[in-house]
Formats: sequence, structure tokens, C-alpha cells
Amino acid sequence: MSLIRTAAIAAILLAAASPALAEQAMVPVNVGAMSPLDMWGRQLTAIAGAHATRAQWKRAVKAADLINHNRCKDAYLFAANNQDQRLAKRVYEVCTAPTTF
Repeated sequence: MSLIRTAAIAAILLAAASPALAEQAMVPVNVGAMSPLDMWGRQLTAIAGAHATRAQWKRAVKAADLINHNRCKDAYLFAANNQDQRLAKRVYEVCTAPTTF
């Protein structure tokens, strides 16, 4: 998968519980049409809203990469093994969400 898609999923995984921030971090239907600058802005918004540390961001990017390679179970186990319950919950939500695109 593309780096932009991985970054988008990482941003979603780190989105705060706030509906406003979660809405900002949602991946549009046509991710390819989004400029890298727009995607970077969404990432920064998600990170700031989630108050994520550098370690949390790295874990989210790794989990997103696993999800992009159809390895949801590995992504969940990775989060759980790192005792990141918030990330594990978001991985579960992303992996079990119905796909519409």
C-alpha cells in the first residue's frame, strides 16, 4: 500500500475520542486525490489532538502498515504486546469496520 494510505490509517488510529477531531482524521473515499500536504496537515491534527508521543506515533504507523498488508490480527497483537490498549482498541475498530470504498 502507499505511504499516504499508511499515514492516513495511522492518523485514524491516533485520532482523539473527540468527534470533531475524529471527523478531521477520517480518510476520504478517494485518498489518492489528496495532496501530501493535506495528508500531512491531517496527521499533525490527529497527533496534536491525541497528545501522542513519538513512540505512540511509531506504534500507530507500524500497526497501520500491518493493517494495510491485511494483517489485522498481527496489528492488534502488536498493540496489545506493547501494552497500548488505546491503539489496540482503535486497531480493532478499524479492522472490523465495514468497508464502503
